[in-house]
Amino acid sequence: MLRAGTVPPARTATLPRPCWIFGPVPDLAIALAWVPVFLGWHLLTELAPGSGGTRLQQGVALALLVSFLHQPLTFVLVYGDRRQFALHRRLFVWAPVVALAVSVLAAVRNWWIVVPFAALWNLQHTLQQRYGVERIYGGRSGYGSARLDRAVSYVPMAVVLVALAATPSLPGLVRRSGLDPRNAQGVALLGAIRPAAVGLLVVTCAALAVVVVLWVRQERRAGPRANPAKWLYQASSLALVGSILVDPVAGFIAYVTAHALEYAVIVDRTAKRRYGAANGAVAVAVAVAGDGGGGRGGGGGGLLGTLARRRGGRVAFLAGIVLVAFAVDRLVHGVAFNVVVLTVGALHFTYDAVIWKLRRPAVARDLGAVPGAAAALSGV
Repeated sequence: MLRAGTVPPARTATLPRPCWIFGPVPDLAIALAWVPVFLGWHLLTELAPGSGGTRLQQGVALALLVSFLHQPLTFVLVYGDRRQFALHRRLFVWAPVVALAVSVLAAVRNWWIVVPFAALWNLQHTLQQRYGVERIYGGRSGYGSARLDRAVSYVPMAVVLVALAATPSLPGLVRRSGLDPRNAQGVALLGAIRPAAVGLLVVTCAALAVVVVLWVRQERRAGPRANPAKWLYQASSLALVGSILVDPVAGFIAYVTAHALEYAVIVDRTAKRRYGAANGAVAVAVAVAGDGGGGRGGGGGGLLGTLARRRGGRVAFLAGIVLVAFAVDRLVHGVAFNVVVLTVGALHFTYDAVIWKLRRPAVARDLGAVPGAAAALSGV
């Protein structure tokens, strides 16, 4: 009860606080690692204007190399953890056989259709990873729409692809890229939609505007639960996709590098949570629930569990995989290299779609999604 003549206390607005997945440093690395990559390559090209064709070819080669280097990390997550392997034993036994057989036929018979198919699969894979990170942020905050998060991930890329297709300089860019004829033919298919590109650009831009309006409304309604950490990640993702329009080569390198670095950080942090601390009670609870994934506990995880319990082991694990992939890239050539790239890529995309399902309690826990956020994660 206020006395007469007294002034009521001012209400203090509760500002949303960032709710990180792995902590400020890892999350900022995930969100912003692409910025110095883009600026560095863009400035390097600008400082040497006469070497545009060379820089273009070097940039494409670098992006493809970075993409290849991170993909074998998935194999250790599967074959280095006996509990993970047991979840989908048939898939993990037979998928390499099928992928290798198809890759050999595609490389030997020069099936050019494999290139655009693989490119689309790769694009969906990278976008799905960003969508997954957004769902984790939403799960930790306890609010959000899976459909809207998916639209935030996919629609901006659709705008960029249509805008590139409408660019008259696209054929010349493909010719100067240094891609082999098969890959160049696959990329050039993007230009097939040029007659309809202007109309499609209007449609995709309108869709993006709708997505932005819906997103702003959602975040305003969230109030104190709104997550600035998620805002940063989404804004950075939008800027990353937009950078491809500013400088296609630098943007492409930055996009691929960001995906690979993001994956490496997620693998490192997840391995630390999954195997780093002995917690038998959690492991037993997960096993009883029928979710064999996770492998948390001092004795689980096989080879991967042994390496992941210490920071030095995780660093050695990541570095070792990258070095082996780099050696393959340097030493294997021609048809054999194409077979390796196609096989590794197909298995990486397939396995990732299986082992990172947030519907599984162990995966949601290891990725930092709190148990109470099951409803927010239901769309993943």
